[in-house]
Formats: sequence, C-alpha cells, structure tokens
Amino acid sequence: MTLTPQDSEPFGPETMQYVRQQFAHLEQDAHGARRLFFENSGGSLRLRQAAKRSMEVSLYPEAPSRPSKVAQALDQVEKQGQADLLAFFGAGTSGAILPTATASRAMFDLIRTVAENVPGTNIVTTAIEHPSSYDACEQYARRTEQQLRVAQPNRTTGGVDASAIAELVDTGTSLVSVIATSNITGAVIDVPAVVEAVRAKNPDVYIVVDAVQYAPHGIIDAQAWEIDGVNIAPYKMFGDRGNAFTYLSPRLAELTHDKLTGANPDSWSLGSSAPAAFAGFTAIMDYLAAVGGTAPGTERRQSIVAGIRAVQRHEQAILRTLLDGTEGQTGLRDMAGVQVHFADASSDHPRDLIVPLTFDALSCANAVRAYEDNGVIVYERVANNHYSARILRSLGLEGVVRVSPLHCHTPQEAEHFLHVTERIAK
Repeated sequence: MTLTPQDSEPFGPETMQYVRQQFAHLEQDAHGARRLFFENSGGSLRLRQAAKRSMEVSLYPEAPSRPSKVAQALDQVEKQGQADLLAFFGAGTSGAILPTATASRAMFDLIRTVAENVPGTNIVTTAIEHPSSYDACEQYARRTEQQLRVAQPNRTTGGVDASAIAELVDTGTSLVSVIATSNITGAVIDVPAVVEAVRAKNPDVYIVVDAVQYAPHGIIDAQAWEIDGVNIAPYKMFGDRGNAFTYLSPRLAELTHDKLTGANPDSWSLGSSAPAAFAGFTAIMDYLAAVGGTAPGTERRQSIVAGIRAVQRHEQAILRTLLDGTEGQTGLRDMAGVQVHFADASSDHPRDLIVPLTFDALSCANAVRAYEDNGVIVYERVANNHYSARILRSLGLEGVVRVSPLHCHTPQEAEHFLHVTERIAK
C-alpha cells in the first residue's frame, strides 16, 4: 500500500486522451456550464460505458435463473461480475460476495454478524471511521455488552498508526474495524501492518475493512491482507449509485446470518439478483484493464492491478502538483493564506488524492462558494455535520475544504486549481 515519489508518473498523451473520453460531464456539468469537478470523494465522475451497460441489462425483463437463452445470457453476466469482484478484491475463488444497495448497509450486516456470533469482551475501531463502521461498532458493542475501544488518530499524518490500534487489542477482542483511507484527510492506512500487529495480540480476531474511499485509488488484496471482510461502493469508483459489494472470508461467511433456509451456509444474497449491477462493475473492470495496457488474454486480476497501478502513478503526479506547484505556480504547501493539512513535506506517509485545506481569511463554506464562482467544485467537511464531527474533532479541526480530483484530471487542471486557490486566498 506504500506509495513513494517514484510512483508519480502522469499518463502519456494517448492514455490521457482515452481516459478523458470515457467520462461523462468531465468538463461541463449537466446544465452545460464549464467547471472543474474536484469533488470525487462525495461520489465520482461516471464512466459512460458502465452506465450504458448497466442500463442495457436493466431493461431485460428476463430473470437469470430461467432456462431461456436470454435468461442464461443474463446468468453469464452475473457470473462474470462475480468473477470480476473476486479478482478485484484479490480473493481468489474462496469466500462470498454480499451485494447490497449501499456499502453502509453491508458494514452494519458484517459487524452485527461478528458481534452476535463471536465471543468477546470488546470491539476495537478508530476515531476516523466512516459513521457506517463506527456507529455499527458502537451499537453492536452495546447490544452484545462488549466494550468499545477507539484508537485515536495521528494528527500529523491524518491516519491511525497500527500500534495505536494494536495496543487496544487483547484476547477478548472479537472484532477490529478499520478504514483503509480516510475520506477527509486522505491518509492511507497500512492495513497489512494493522493486521500483523493485531493478530500478534489475538490471532483469532475478526478484521473488517472499509475500502469505499480506497477502492478507486488502490489495490485491495483481501487474501494477502488476511482480512475477513472488505466493502466497496461502485458509485465512488466511476459507476452507478444504488449498489455495493462486500467480500467475506470463508470463516465470516459461514457465521450464522440472515439467509434463506435452503441456501448454502455461506450464501448472503437475499432476494432476486440484479444483473445490471454486475454488468456495470464488469464495465469498470474492462476500463481498468484498458488503462493498464496489458495484452489481450492477460489474467483478469493481473490486468486489473496493472490498471490501478497506472491510476495510482498518475494520481500521485496530480497530488505532487497540488502540494508542490510547478515552475510558474506556487503549490498549496507554500501558498500564502492557505493551510494544507496532513501533508508534511518531511513525511513519507502514503496519501490518497485528497487534499484538506483551510483559509486564513475565509470560512470553509465561503471558500467553497468562492471556488464555485470560479468554476471549481469542491466540498466542505465541517463539525456541525454528523458525518464529519467525530472525525474532525479527533484531529483537532472544526472544518476543512476537501479537494478530491480523479485520475481523469490532468496536471494542467491541477495547476489551474492552484491559480484559482491563490486568487481566492488574496
């Protein structure tokens, strides 16, 4: 998961042109107004082909469980989607896939299942978790009469150190829930280091990971990480809203959970499947394979990983531009009137393409409005919002302007953002 300056390499011209052609509303909003959309942590710009493929399949009236030719074709769409999900998660062929309407719903299901089935005296999580993870841990710790233990963040990096989590774990810990990337600070948590430190204290503990923010920007490797659950939301990774997918390890999948009586012990799907959701996900994986530039016939996991690595390298180049500037433009680290948080130049802590800012002379809300007046869309995370309050205050902040570009943006657009920021700061 570690990213270094050597991982910074923008796309070549042909790849950049291909990438930009794939996204809808990249340069103009839905009303035709030109703007720069740097708010991809609240969702993401959408792949045209993912939306198109999902819509095509959603129009089929057939059910994939029927014997007709069209129904069997739908069944193959779902099977391909399942295979692509296992490949994306780095899950091999073991474990189960849980489809849900939202990733938050899945996290509540996983945490409830572990809390109700695994004996223990405490549950461990972190102060920077998304509410879907933190609140589920809090509620099910209370309902099962376990203690909730909360690891505090590193206020320099904006993440949580593995040692801070592990020191709360003991033989009575039933569950550890950790976020892979903070969608406020951009800090990438070293999940393998967390797992190693936690299992040194308790080899049997269940570990679940919220990878919703991490998934569009990093490689998930569920088997290598030795985790029990990890969730993603396609709407954050260039796909549609209204569907989410979660990987469950074999041992978590077989814990007692809601299922149809006649279904396999590790089945987590309830009700009719949605082939359109699987079709959209496969289109996203096809796109990543194309970006990675691997040869036709390359093993699917390898193609997906190649695409994500190319995305990472380009995004790190964008991040370097934002933080350090260019020959003719001051970067955020040195810009007067602007404070960039959790981006200490001496730190080699890995970061996602999220930059949290504050202005010396502007509130976060006023700064966001000023950006929009200058054709740039960003978002404020403030402590009067229940999604953000706990996280921000654990970091010693009351609010930030969250800047979150995507790999379809160019270094030139990052430089333009810096021009706008400098203008606003004055």
